[in-house]
Amino acid sequence: MFKSTALTAGAIALGALLAAGSALAAAAYPPSVLALNQKEKKNGVSITYAYFPRKGSLAIYESDARGRVGKTRLGDVAINAGDHRNVKIALSQAPKPGTKLWAVVQQKNGSPFRDQGTPAEQSFKVL
Repeated sequence: MFKSTALTAGAIALGALLAAGSALAAAAYPPSVLALNQKEKKNGVSITYAYFPRKGSLAIYESDARGRVGKTRLGDVAINAGDHRNVKIALSQAPKPGTKLWAVVQQKNGSPFRDQGTPAEQSFKVL
């Protein structure tokens, strides 16, 4: 009986440790995005790198009058948790050369993922 109880307690402790390790691993990698200046290709853009702690979407927005993320979303793509490279996003309209766009790492509800209070977003220009 003692052996069985010890094994059960050990299994529970191992399960808790693994669960805590998974949570720490997810927290160790903040949401992020890297977008480089580029020419629009086939009515779309390519985002160099994005990391998602949970499933969400990678969205492209126009800039507002102040040069920040605007309200007009030009395109998006659903993304699973993890790191992603060279993500292609189709745009609803072709931006003119010189236009500043924003790549935003969004949660399922459409709000941006945040890293220490700052939205995970990056601007880039259409060449």
